[in-house]
Amino acid sequence: MSTNVVVLIKEALRESNKSMRQLAKETGINVSTISRILNGKRKANLDHLKAISTSLHIPLSDLVSSEEIGEPTHPLSFNHVRAIISEMNLPVEDFSADNLKDNIQKYEKKSNTEEGRATILEQFKSKMAALGGQGPYIQQLESMYQTFKEKKASKKELLLMGSALFYFIASMDMIPDYLFPVGYLDDALVIQYVMQSLSLKH
Repeated sequence: MSTNVVVLIKEALRESNKSMRQLAKETGINVSTISRILNGKRKANLDHLKAISTSLHIPLSDLVSSEEIGEPTHPLSFNHVRAIISEMNLPVEDFSADNLKDNIQKYEKKSNTEEGRATILEQFKSKMAALGGQGPYIQQLESMYQTFKEKKASKKELLLMGSALFYFIASMDMIPDYLFPVGYLDDALVIQYVMQSLSLKH
């Protein structure tokens, strides 16, 4: 958990005259978990952040950082992401699992063309550089890119990886990337979906 977010939560606790025990009672988070979060010994997941946001009246957008989104302790879900979209009043329409799967299929087809493959190989590193190595599932993305580049997988697996890589590169997707850092949550869902699909094949 980033230092700035910890400081923000501690300041809100002081201002509201609430103890960690009171916060635990209001949020339903174990007091020892809150203690570990505030001492930097554990990362808060999206459920934690939403509950703390409500209890301490801190805008969820102030608590969500690329570090918290980075490598979720628990799998992301559409409910998590919808909660953030709703809380932050983001201009996001038709955010659904069906729409996400449609996008994956669309990008599978694109990645299977010479033009699509060239786009991935040309733009992936610059997109990574723009993120500064921070964001959801960075290691998995880099591994997928290397495998895709070297074609060291079956055709179906390469199509799945290509769809995730193409989705990552596209700036205008289900949640536009300019809504940083929330704009990368849908990318994380796509990568998570693709990883699960790949694991089922082994």
